Amino acid sequence: MKRLFALLLVLALSLALTACGSPSPSNKPNPSPANENPSPAAQKFKIGFSQCVMNHPFRIAMVDTFKDAVKDYPDIEPIVVEGDGDVQTEITNIESLIQQGCDVIIVSSLSGTAIYPAYRQVYEAGIPLIIAASGCASEGEEAMNYYNSFVSTDEVEMGIAAADYANTLLNGEGNVVMIRGVVESTNSLNRYNGWNSKAKDYPGIKVIVEQAADWLRLDANQAMTNILQANSDIDLVYCENDEMAMGCLEAIQDAGREGEIQIISMDGQEDAALEIKKGGPFKLTITNNSDTHEAVAAAYKLAKGESIEKRIILTYELVTAENVDAYLAANFS
Repeated sequence: MKRLFALLLVLALSLALTACGSPSPSNKPNPSPANENPSPAAQKFKIGFSQCVMNHPFRIAMVDTFKDAVKDYPDIEPIVVEGDGDVQTEITNIESLIQQGCDVIIVSSLSGTAIYPAYRQVYEAGIPLIIAASGCASEGEEAMNYYNSFVSTDEVEMGIAAADYANTLLNGEGNVVMIRGVVESTNSLNRYNGWNSKAKDYPGIKVIVEQAADWLRLDANQAMTNILQANSDIDLVYCENDEMAMGCLEAIQDAGREGEIQIISMDGQEDAALEIKKGGPFKLTITNNSDTHEAVAAAYKLAKGESIEKRIILTYELVTAENVDAYLAANFS
């Protein structure tokens, strides 16, 4: 009997130890939610910016403000490429942005319709596209379908404002030389069409020479040198951007004719404003807004699947002797 009791006691202790060492599944601790579903890394949106060239103050300012703007969005990964003024390089750069998996691409090109095949590639890749201060398709063109928004100042209105100011400077009568950019680009066409739509109201204002200088200072200098040699009666030079205006100014000064010829232009560059401040031949620059904060904000919305306006118009300003000090202090101090 004692032996049986001892055997039962050993068996009971063995069962108790087994129960303590191997808890049942119902008693196992549940893994934490974090272990079950590890939190993913914060989502990043790749925003690509294709700039046509970086040897021009306006284009440099666009890239600088782009880099500043993306700082407001910790979840944006910016990529900037530069086309060196060559449309084939621009197209290759845009293809690279597509291959890198950009969520949105911003393009600023001055290559006219030659860049449209790249716009189409972005469209066919299913990537939202924003055109910024650049050539853009006209109403009815197929390329209008390729982009989500066009962000820039109203360059037609800028051209109208230039014609109005020229009429004021010349008291309704005078000979004008017009220096144009890349004539097939939307930027040039809009400024040109704006001028002409208003100039018809001023029959005493006559454009005696039109010359393209491709937005470049040296090209404009050479063109203006030739124009001065061939024309003794010039009252005003209207340039479609400040870089060309600065080249024309140098040619006018070299010819000793700064006392007889006035200059008006566009873009709002610092060197143009400083010339206006001097009180010499340079009388007006109309600012073409180089700030890309609006474009970045629009790109961010598109990356998140939100809708934006097809046309986002930026403000412009007429910089003259009356407000040049305030303009310089606000933008270049």
